[in-house]
Amino acid sequence: MQLSSTLTWALLLVSAEAKQRSSCSSTKTVWATITETENCASRCQHRPSATASISGPLESAPAQSSEPTSPGSSVGSIYTSEAWSSIALSSDVKPESTTEADTTSSTTPLPSASSSPSTTIAEGSTSSDIPASSDDAPSTSASSTAESLPEPTVRPRAYPADVVDQLRDSSIEKLEAHLERNPVPGCTLETAAIRREWSDLTISERQDYTSAVQCLMNKPAKTPANVASGAKSRYDDFVVTHIQQTGSIHNTANFLTWHRYFTWAYETALRDECGYKGFQPYWNWDRYADDPVNSPLFNGNASSIGGNSVNGDCAETGPFEKLTVNLGPGYSLNYNPRCLTRHVSRSSAQQCTADKTFNLISQTSTIASFQETMQTPGGVHAGGHFTIGGDPGSDFYVSPGDPAFFLHHAMVDRVYWLWQLQDLDTRLSAVAGRVIGSRSQGSLDDDVNLGYSGPGVTLGSLLDTMGGKDGAFCYFYM
Repeated sequence: MQLSSTLTWALLLVSAEAKQRSSCSSTKTVWATITETENCASRCQHRPSATASISGPLESAPAQSSEPTSPGSSVGSIYTSEAWSSIALSSDVKPESTTEADTTSSTTPLPSASSSPSTTIAEGSTSSDIPASSDDAPSTSASSTAESLPEPTVRPRAYPADVVDQLRDSSIEKLEAHLERNPVPGCTLETAAIRREWSDLTISERQDYTSAVQCLMNKPAKTPANVASGAKSRYDDFVVTHIQQTGSIHNTANFLTWHRYFTWAYETALRDECGYKGFQPYWNWDRYADDPVNSPLFNGNASSIGGNSVNGDCAETGPFEKLTVNLGPGYSLNYNPRCLTRHVSRSSAQQCTADKTFNLISQTSTIASFQETMQTPGGVHAGGHFTIGGDPGSDFYVSPGDPAFFLHHAMVDRVYWLWQLQDLDTRLSAVAGRVIGSRSQGSLDDDVNLGYSGPGVTLGSLLDTMGGKDGAFCYFYM
């Protein structure tokens, strides 16, 4: 039965829920060196030895302004205020027990959310290292003696470091120390994949990514037609998986780990099946919160993830201007071809500012409080989906049908990773929450599967980005 209204969807979901570290000269490791050089200007007050250069414009895009005024105002949106109010009620129900103590962890001092951001300048970088795009904020470079650093290439952030970026930079030594105590065969900070923010990629890197996504959209589906007649491409396999499991992967013990695995499996498909050489980029929500429509992500340039709809019509600019959405709305697996629409919202983007994200990480001491706060109607998870808006971006079930989904959930995973970094000894085994359809609490032994998008694994194997999923995970975030 197709959803008759967003209220019906909300009530169904509620019902399901009821069931259930060093100086600038440090060279201890390649990564320590990279971290220090990228943040030397801001953390060690280093004066660059060359005059900073500013990258010049390469692209331009017409400004757009259409957006809904509130999260639930998109036409046809299934992410509505009414629905999320119902979800809030279900997420307010605390689990009977968790696998970690509800105590504040012992950590090094965190930066204040009110700290003013500082611009990062990378030593050893040249103008060619800087993402050259007019749709990025001006970035700077300086020459130094760090030219012999091995890969990965040292590059600055395209935007000044926000308070969450500063937390990441001040916390990376915790990961280094943890790996020294608990080495992972074949996975080190020198060899791990680095996931970067969209605007920190060069234009060609962004286009390589969207080309790989288009490749996935042109490959045949693995999902049989008798399972989902609307699955017409390999990309659709991922949409089907999310539709089928939506009710059991939100406000649950497996929410963070399931979506971590889902995003990794998608990245793996892009690399293994479509020859993509990079890694999954993420969307730093705060960078574009003041004007998401005209951001490097949504401005409709060839190096964006596609543009916004105008007057509610199809999103007809950027690499996905002719994208056909095949599945949905709601939990329908039938073939229902239609164009991609977006209602990119500045007001919703205010849910995902750096101070709110920082507070989420620094003020929640248990996995239960962290994931519940993240998933409230006013939380960063919903805020990202609301910011995208439209069809399928605001549809709780079929939202992966918009390619922006995976950049959003890579950021969700980055926030989860940053939260884990604050107390790795405890948080790499922290699980809390119910299993939908059961009265039992989630555990490390719970099965997590992705259907035709990935094999079944245990929840416990998904907790560590450096060695998780039985050694296949080996990545961290800039």
